[in-house]
Amino acid sequence: MKKLVSSLVMGSLLVTSSYMVASSNAEAAVITSIPHTTKVEKRFDSSFLSVTGYASLGVNDRSSYIGTSYYRTVSNGREFLQAILDASNGTVKVIEVADDINLGWTELALDSTERSKYSFVANYPKPQKGFTNPLLIASGVSKLSISNVDGLTIFSTSGKSIKHAEIKLQGTSNDIVIRNLNFDEMWQWDDSGKHKEVGWSFIKVNGANNVWIDHCKFSIAADGMIDMENGASNVTFSWNEFGLEASEDPDESSSIYQSIEYMEQKYSAGDLDPATSVYYKMRNEGATKNQIMAYAAYHSKVHLVGSGDKDYTNYISPTGVEIKDGNQRLRLTMAYNRYTNVGQRLPMIRQGTGHIFNNFFDNSTHQSVMDRVNAISKYGGDTLSRGVNARNGASIAADTNVYNAFNEPLIGAERQGDDIGNMSAPFNELFKDAINHSLIVNSKVTNSSGSYIGSSWDHNGDNLFTKGITWYDKSTIGKWAWSSHIVGVENMSKTNPPSSPFTFSYDYNEELPYAYKTVPLNQVVPTVAKYAGISKKVHFSTADWLKTNYIGASSTIEAEHDDHMSGVIDEVSSEGDK
Repeated sequence: MKKLVSSLVMGSLLVTSSYMVASSNAEAAVITSIPHTTKVEKRFDSSFLSVTGYASLGVNDRSSYIGTSYYRTVSNGREFLQAILDASNGTVKVIEVADDINLGWTELALDSTERSKYSFVANYPKPQKGFTNPLLIASGVSKLSISNVDGLTIFSTSGKSIKHAEIKLQGTSNDIVIRNLNFDEMWQWDDSGKHKEVGWSFIKVNGANNVWIDHCKFSIAADGMIDMENGASNVTFSWNEFGLEASEDPDESSSIYQSIEYMEQKYSAGDLDPATSVYYKMRNEGATKNQIMAYAAYHSKVHLVGSGDKDYTNYISPTGVEIKDGNQRLRLTMAYNRYTNVGQRLPMIRQGTGHIFNNFFDNSTHQSVMDRVNAISKYGGDTLSRGVNARNGASIAADTNVYNAFNEPLIGAERQGDDIGNMSAPFNELFKDAINHSLIVNSKVTNSSGSYIGSSWDHNGDNLFTKGITWYDKSTIGKWAWSSHIVGVENMSKTNPPSSPFTFSYDYNEELPYAYKTVPLNQVVPTVAKYAGISKKVHFSTADWLKTNYIGASSTIEAEHDDHMSGVIDEVSSEGDK
């Protein structure tokens, strides 16, 4: 940590600041930093491209594998599957994707021998009501597990695509890096409007530890974009693009165009049920096909972290094997990402910890469609614009982010017992006394109610950030704990939960285990817009993509030279309860 902090602040002006702790009956002082953190605010440079956040604690540079037998270049689905198989045997450490990879079950067309050999890939069950996307009718959908891998980088030098498969990073895998890849075609129109018919996601970090997903692009999927579960820890999403802008003229090869054209044909043929079909209702009351295409560019559920309330402790199998699936180990960092037209779970975390900085969340083009087209606003259920959702004793802190057309940057309840609508017994009772710690600092929100810059603790928690949160006694205002602990959980059984509510402890002196950097708030939008996503102004060689640290580098990026950025102060703050 000392070395990291030293490299962050070298040549910078160090400023230590603090804030006064407010009682629950007084107005909290304005704060600009998250308690118990070490942060530098500075102009953007190459060092921002280094692995940051929780993943920095456990992912490794693999540039030394270039030119060795551990480096594999793949150009099609079968080559990719073989490389994953060899990675599980320890003989591949780097997979370079040199061409678009199509992994749909139908297009793979594996014979019986290959299905046995590549048993880690399987056919995703078809939607209950069938496919509505012709692209997926032709390709099929697969789920691909990456297991028993310790150290692997999957990347492209030119932003190639991986399509038609959900990738699961299983709990037996560690130190996984995924960079500069485009993930697409895992979506179709859901005519019920509920987004529950299929569970396709792009990536599920299903228990893997030390995962860095960086400079990738994710369009829209039927369920999550990247979800985490089963105790996944030390995960960072950085410099990615999530979602799509609403457009009445999408590319004809896109899932949106193909799926809506499919629905239009059914509408014209009279094959849709007027009572249940969302598409029928929209078209029947005046929405055009192209307006519905624009509306469809919306992704509801983005990052589910902790898939069930039941995962409050590790599970011990009848044979005595410990299955590490406790939500208390979940650790996620989201940094420098761009989110466009997304609805909720940004992130939603059960019991674990989230740290979010320098992200740009923008729902403006979707909101424009809803405002302009009456039939869409009447029947379109995709109206959510929610951000941070801490549950079951989770802690999520956000620093220097921009929320545009977001109605509820914070959602949920300070005390879990005040938000149990989606919890089943006995967990609605077990978790009722959990205190969820949520905090947004030095950020901006703009929506129909106005615009606000500041902290969610401002004005004793009464401001534009907190419209979606239910306070209990505002006990979290002025206090911060990076994690919680269920007292006695070490002696509890997942299969036989206790009968009385959990008691929680919170360490109010815990420090974030890494230092981090932010650009100033007024530079978040232009910086993220310029550098997030695949193969933009980041001019990396093959060796560069395999590195994890760019501190001191000067030739890998096209640097910013905005005059209004001059004079920015580099700041380190180490704040706690005073």
